[in-house]
Amino acid sequence: MKSIEKATNNMKMVYSILCNLKKCTIFELQKLTKFRDRGPLCLALGYLLQNNQIYQKRIDNMVYYGVIAK
Repeated sequence: MKSIEKATNNMKMVYSILCNLKKCTIFELQKLTKFRDRGPLCLALGYLLQNNQIYQKRIDNMVYYGVIAK
């Protein structure tokens, strides 16, 4: 149960950061979340993408993430 709670908290943190920024790269997100590795970040991004809460877009050879406007 703890791992599910941790994943949910990570997802909420990533979503909150993206709400405050227009767009963000995975490197910027890793720095802002202070995750040591990208595993928890990728899991959170995957969940948010799957639930259509954020988008992923390639711009000038860089992948950006942002919140889908409701």
